[in-house]
Amino acid sequence: MARKQAFLDVEWSDDWRESYARLPAVRHASCDRAVFELIKRQSSSGLRIKTILPDKYFMEARMSGGDRIVFRLKGERIVFVDVVAHDEIGRYGRRPRTAG
Repeated sequence: MARKQAFLDVEWSDDWRESYARLPAVRHASCDRAVFELIKRQSSSGLRIKTILPDKYFMEARMSGGDRIVFRLKGERIVFVDVVAHDEIGRYGRRPRTAG
């Protein structure tokens, strides 16, 4: 008998939608693969998932050598926050003031 796949519920932020739309088409496939792995809870070592310091409020997953997916886990939901260049990941090191 096949094992039932437990997918996370998904939420997409407005920043995510804008960032994804700005990605060159050649990088959409690598982003899509990484996102699907996260949703399926089947992360590979290539994603290199880790919390973003210092507040550890957001997490990052490696999409490619230079791009990172910023996300949050809220129970059984994954919130995709943004797609940023590696050098921009620091702006997600702090918890937003309006975050609960």
